[in-house]
Amino acid sequence: MTEENWFFRLTRYAGAVEEAVRSGRVRVEPAARRNEVLAFLRAGVADVSVSRPAARAGGWGIPVPDDPEQVVYVWWDALANYVTALDGPGAFRTWWTGSAERVHVIGKGILRFHAVHWLALLVSLRLPLPTTVFVHEYLTVDGVKISKSRANAVDPVELVDRFGGDAVRWWLLREVGGGADTDFTVTRLVQRADRELANGLGNLANRTVSLVHRYGWRPDSDPDALADLTAAARALPARIDDALRRFDFAAATAAIWDVVQCGNRAVERERPWELARRDATARRDGVLAALVHACRVLAAECAPFIPDGAQRLRGQLGAGASVGPVGPAFARLADAVPVCAAG
Repeated sequence: MTEENWFFRLTRYAGAVEEAVRSGRVRVEPAARRNEVLAFLRAGVADVSVSRPAARAGGWGIPVPDDPEQVVYVWWDALANYVTALDGPGAFRTWWTGSAERVHVIGKGILRFHAVHWLALLVSLRLPLPTTVFVHEYLTVDGVKISKSRANAVDPVELVDRFGGDAVRWWLLREVGGGADTDFTVTRLVQRADRELANGLGNLANRTVSLVHRYGWRPDSDPDALADLTAAARALPARIDDALRRFDFAAATAAIWDVVQCGNRAVERERPWELARRDATARRDGVLAALVHACRVLAAECAPFIPDGAQRLRGQLGAGASVGPVGPAFARLADAVPVCAAG
């Protein structure tokens, strides 16, 4: 097919785009996708067709200014929506020119549009570039990409109705990523939720609350009685913030799971019910203080990931206020109110 189109002079701006990506001024994550963009640019680029004949498009599309015989190529006007959708100068300043972080989250199939063409268009307009382009892989079913045309889609609303929002969110955060496509099955979702949410976090919280209600708890007890658990809990906010800065949701949720496992191991190791039977009151109170502290930290840090469960956990633990300094990623709930005090 031969036809006349309007072109964007990508060759004029390719050098500026390459410099922005290579220098890290535009951070493309993960590194493999950054290398893919740089390899494409170094191989040499051609100018890009940005219009189609209106007749071939059936009249659908945005007319090219001063040329009603042409309409704008859909992947050209779609990119401009990132800024044209910001209606009014106030929103444009807030979310684009005046924002320190401009992050695009995209699928790997549209990397070239967002990390080459879009950057070149912004360079040509002398507008700020995105600060980060985070590229994710695909979800698959039976090894095949999910798509409407293949009729293999999984309805997320039905999943949430059946298993709850927390279970779906947790599976997506824990298992998706790592630089490869992820195959979805209901069995994997259920197994992950049962093992880590119900039998892991839920078990730790229920044990802790039951023990406190049975034996009481002194608010002035030293949580460092379980040094390993307390240290893990105190380190958790920074570990999560570091993972989120790298868009590594699997690492963030793995950090949560590490503390959960540490807490359950501590219960099995210390056996507070036996400490009570031996009248080792100081040790028992210290163990319970450490468990309450760890569970409160978990309730705060889980809020962005499993909000319903985190809210229930905060209610169980009496941690309803936010005090003191907070981490940069999410507000932290601190140890504000005791669960119950010993008589």
